[in-house]
Amino acid sequence: MNLEFLNPWWKDGRVSAALVGRRRGIFHEAMAIMNVRQILAITGLRRVGKTTLMYQVIDELLKSGVDPYHILYYSFDEGRADLDGLLKQYETDVLKDDLRSGRMFLFFDEIQKLPDWPGTIKILFDALPSCKIVISGSARIGMWKDTRESLAGRFFELAVAPLDFEEYLAFQDLHLDPSRENLYEKDLKIHLASYLKTGGFVEAMNLDDAFRRKYFREGFLERVVFLDIPQAMPLQRPELLMAILRIVAERPGLYLEVNSLSNDLRCDQRTLANYLDGLEYALLIQKLYNYSKNLLTSEKKMKRLYLANTAFTWALNPQIDFSLLIEQWFVNWTRARFFLRTPQKEEIDIIHRNDQEVLLPIEVKMQERIDPRDGKILFRFLERAGISAGLMITLNAETRFEVDQRLVEAVPYWKYWTVKACLEGKST
Repeated sequence: MNLEFLNPWWKDGRVSAALVGRRRGIFHEAMAIMNVRQILAITGLRRVGKTTLMYQVIDELLKSGVDPYHILYYSFDEGRADLDGLLKQYETDVLKDDLRSGRMFLFFDEIQKLPDWPGTIKILFDALPSCKIVISGSARIGMWKDTRESLAGRFFELAVAPLDFEEYLAFQDLHLDPSRENLYEKDLKIHLASYLKTGGFVEAMNLDDAFRRKYFREGFLERVVFLDIPQAMPLQRPELLMAILRIVAERPGLYLEVNSLSNDLRCDQRTLANYLDGLEYALLIQKLYNYSKNLLTSEKKMKRLYLANTAFTWALNPQIDFSLLIEQWFVNWTRARFFLRTPQKEEIDIIHRNDQEVLLPIEVKMQERIDPRDGKILFRFLERAGISAGLMITLNAETRFEVDQRLVEAVPYWKYWTVKACLEGKST
């Protein structure tokens, strides 16, 4: 177990620039949590920058004067190490003292690969009050086995997402004026089309299309499907996981009909449910529920499935219709949990709830022209829900419809900052 290789700051007192990378806004959120007792749990897809964030935090600790020997980093991607043995080696070879001897910082990457990790980390947390523990995992923390029971009240979760479109532009050193979107229409359309293929993954930004597809199919999805998920869950047929991903990539927003899908995959319904759980656990799919004011009722209603990132969909289905990819992007961007389908088969793509807990129904209509009839379902929902505003995403049309002091705003998909303002409840 080569701890020296994973902790180069023990020798030179610094983290190399290659490991630190470029800081994102989430760095400041992480540093704020470093000042509290609770464990910092960093979650997110593989390769979104969780490890880089850890290195950035370590770099900042070193710059603030923390003793390099008091910082331990270990990735369980390197092997299923015995944590007790790891810490004893650290105490003996590096600290030359006990872990209780002062303020220590313990960073454990890809923690879900350590067997019975919640219980192990709980014991460590309770036994070492002077140690700040930071863990990361490529999985949904709510689905991590025994997490809530073992670590209740002991951790803060920080979810790292791929770059959003604004960050993507910044990482490309592209500086567009948010207040002059019309001036940059052509640029926004070109860069957004490219962004959807990269999914906001920094490593994919400078690859051509052929290598991007290979990167996501072989270097990402197949690794998660055939290695990560089977290590975490006793699934006997990981090829079914890939089959589900391909089906959803062919039909983003697929209505989950368990009988039909289990028949197509030649498996029973319980097996299908377990495999869908596995894909949710690994953050590869996004499940939406049919909206109801009663959330328990929503859980029991029909569901829709999307892949968790447009790059996954494009890599598995490069011929996908652009309008479907845009619909998925808005589902992914808003982290949508709900759609609407009434008994009369009236549908709304997304029922969004912003940070102020205000509902915003969103319909994606990639059409050149929009008229008031296109907003009638949105207006009906606004009236029933007692809210005042809805959003329609269009190809190029930009207009506003008002009925009985209720507003539906139609905005072209490429007007990123205008849409963002609507999502945040800041539209005028």
